[in-house]
Amino acid sequence: MSDIKKVVVVGGTGNLGEHIVQALVASGAFTVSVLTRSSSSRRAFPAGVQILDTDYSPSSLEAAFNGQDAVVSVVAGAALGEQRKLIDAAVAAGVKRFIPSEFGSNTDNKEAQELVPIFSRKVEIKDYLESQTGNGLTWTGIVTGPVFDRSLKLGVLGFDILARRATIYDSGDRPFTASTVAQVSSAVVGVLQNPDKTENKYVYVGSFTTTQNEILAALEAVTGDSWTVEKTNSTEKVEAGKEQVLKRRDSTAIRPLITAAMYHERSGSDFETEVGLSNEALGLSKEDLTTVIKQVVSEI
Repeated sequence: MSDIKKVVVVGGTGNLGEHIVQALVASGAFTVSVLTRSSSSRRAFPAGVQILDTDYSPSSLEAAFNGQDAVVSVVAGAALGEQRKLIDAAVAAGVKRFIPSEFGSNTDNKEAQELVPIFSRKVEIKDYLESQTGNGLTWTGIVTGPVFDRSLKLGVLGFDILARRATIYDSGDRPFTASTVAQVSSAVVGVLQNPDKTENKYVYVGSFTTTQNEILAALEAVTGDSWTVEKTNSTEKVEAGKEQVLKRRDSTAIRPLITAAMYHERSGSDFETEVGLSNEALGLSKEDLTTVIKQVVSEI
């Protein structure tokens, strides 16, 4: 495949998307654009970033993608299903590479799909991408584990920094792989700079592989406090979460369900051991857990 030079980011105004845009620009390897809805308010982007307006009609999307080499989707929630529109427009415009909105759990893992049935949305998008490879479009799914620094700050990993309270699932010793915002952003750059190595497959990256107990020990060391610990059961939390999400249509239960599933023994969340990391191939270095935790704590 020829080099990828022109990249458009969809969802580039979001919490993760803006960092991906910054990393692409900082690499100096790409001409970067951000797709925005015509009616949305303007946001400041790094110098040189082009803003592409769209009303999300097929013709408008195709016009926006015309001349682009790659589309990076960082959409979330209900917009995940809308990626079919983006893929169709990418094919029509002759885009070479599409990176769908993964950036989290290993949705290619069958047992993870059973634990979190809504992962089917991402699986359907991957299947649709595979159906379009005969039309000249290639794809890469980037699996990162939880975006660690942001998730820790928001308390969605089970650690409440202000309250010095931890919720530990099961034994707390189940390893899982996680990536910082910076690592996720660098992974996007690495994929686009290595299109042949990353064509039509998932790549797994991580800042570190750790456990809940290791995180708790680091948090207690960094804060200088002894934390209150509550124990819970991942299987019970997964079953309760599935009930809320699937039968009660409670969207607020999605994040807790994904967290409980990540700590479950069948989650496939230890990428380093179970599938292997692509860090070296993408030029990514490991990070230090305690250093990242110190930074997060200092920002709260």
